[in-house]
Amino acid sequence: MAERQGNSGASVGRASRRSFFKLLAGSPLLAMAYPALPPNWPQAVAREARHRAAAGPRPAGVPCPDCGTEMVFAPSAGAGRNAAQETGAAEQDRNRFLEGQLTGQVIESPDEAINVWDMEATTHSGNLPEHWAYLHLGVDDFETRKANREGFQRLMIRPRRLSGDVSGLDTSVELFGRRWDSPLFLCPVAALQAFHTEGEVGCARAAGARGTLVMQSHASSQAYEEIAEANGEPHWFQLYAVPDWNVNKRAIDRVSAAGCPAVVWTIDLLGGSNRELARRSLGIDRYDQPFCQNCHQHEPGYARPMRRDVGGPAGPRVPYTWDYVKRLKDATTMKVIVKGIVTREEAELAVEHGADGVFVSNHGGRAENSLRSTIDSLPEVVAGVRGRVPVFIDSGVRRGTDIFKALALGADAVGIGRPYVWGLGAFGDRGVDKVIDLLLDEFRMTMRQTRTSAIDQIRSEFVMERRSPIMMRGNRLGFGL
Repeated sequence: MAERQGNSGASVGRASRRSFFKLLAGSPLLAMAYPALPPNWPQAVAREARHRAAAGPRPAGVPCPDCGTEMVFAPSAGAGRNAAQETGAAEQDRNRFLEGQLTGQVIESPDEAINVWDMEATTHSGNLPEHWAYLHLGVDDFETRKANREGFQRLMIRPRRLSGDVSGLDTSVELFGRRWDSPLFLCPVAALQAFHTEGEVGCARAAGARGTLVMQSHASSQAYEEIAEANGEPHWFQLYAVPDWNVNKRAIDRVSAAGCPAVVWTIDLLGGSNRELARRSLGIDRYDQPFCQNCHQHEPGYARPMRRDVGGPAGPRVPYTWDYVKRLKDATTMKVIVKGIVTREEAELAVEHGADGVFVSNHGGRAENSLRSTIDSLPEVVAGVRGRVPVFIDSGVRRGTDIFKALALGADAVGIGRPYVWGLGAFGDRGVDKVIDLLLDEFRMTMRQTRTSAIDQIRSEFVMERRSPIMMRGNRLGFGL
C-alpha cells in the first residue's frame, strides 16, 4: 500500500512497467523479444505473478439466469464516466470476456477449465520463454502446424439421430491384446519437467488413473522405471535411433527389462528442422535440441535419464532404411511401431517389413513445412495398411470431435501432445487429468449425438469434407492452433 501511495510519477511508472511485463507474460511473442528484454526480466515477471496473487479473488459477477453460474467480467479502467461511456465500456468488457472464452483464459484451478485452451493460456502465463517457445513453435512459417488444425476443422460430422441405443457407451479399444478405456493416448513429448516439476511422472499418474495409454519420449526428464511406477504398469517407449546400434540396443534392452510392451521408432525427424522462432529468439543454430537442455546442462557430459549409462553421444539422426525395422524386430520381443508415416506407399512398406503398427505423424508440425495435415494423410495410410496392423495418429487434436473424426477415417487410437502438456504446466497431474476429462467428455457427447455406442460403429460415413473457407479459431497472439 505504501508503494501505491508514494510519488504519483513513480507510481505511474511502476504501473506501466507492471503492465508491460504482464503483456509479456501473456504473449507468445515473448520468445522473439527475448534478446531485447532487460537482464532482470524473470524477476519482473515473477513480481507480476505475485501482484496477481495479492490482488485476491475475482469480483463477483451476475448469475446466469439458466444455470446460476456467476459470469465474471473484468472491470474496465477509468472512473467517473457518464452512463453512455459506462455502457460502452461494459460492452467492451463483455466482448473481451467472450473472446477469452473462445481463445483460452488464465484460470486458477483445473475445475475452471471449459476447454483445453484455458490450460494453454494458463501455462503460457507462467512459463519461461525458452520453454514456451519449444512447446509452441512449428517450423518455417508455422504452416504445417496450422494445417494440422485446419484439417480437422475442414471435416464435418454427419450425425445419425435415431438409429442406435446410446444409453451405454463403450469407448474402450484393444491394442496388442491390452484393452484401454478410450482410444485417446498421450504422445511422447520431451523434457516435461521444463513445464512442471512433476514432469512425466505426473502425466503418467493422471493417465494411469484414467486407463489412458502413455508413450514416453526418449528425451524425457525422468527415467522409464519411475514413470512406469507412477503409471501403475509398463508403458510404451519412443526411440530416437542414433548411428551407433549398440547405443540403441542398450536403450531397448533397458526398457524391455522393465516390462515395456512396445517401442515407437520415430522417423519423422531424421533430417533436422528449421525452427526459426527458436533461432531468432535464442540464437541457436542446432535446431533439434530442446532449449531446456541448453538451459539446465549445468555440468559437462550431462545427459537425459534415458541416455545415461548407454554409451556414446545422442548423435545425429541419420536416415535409416526399411531394413532397420527388421533389426528392431530381431532385437526385442516388444511390438515395433513406426512413427512418422504419411503416405500409402510407406505404410505398405512398413507392414511388409514387419512393423506391428503405423503411426501417422508430422511431429506436431515441427518437422518439415509440408503444409499437409495428418488427418489429410490418414485415409491413404489406412488404405495402405489394409487392416493388417493398428494405425495411430496425432498432431492437431484439440477436441473430442477430432478424436471422432480420426476414428471415422480409420485410426485405431488418437494421440495428444501439446494439450496435455498445457495441463501439466498449469496444474501438474490435476491439469493432465482435466485435459483427458475434457476431451473424453466431448468425445462421448459426439458419440451420443451420432448414435454410436461403440468404437467399431464410428465409420467414414459419419464425416465429410467441406470446401468453404475455414474460420480458424484463435486471436492475434496465435492461440487456438
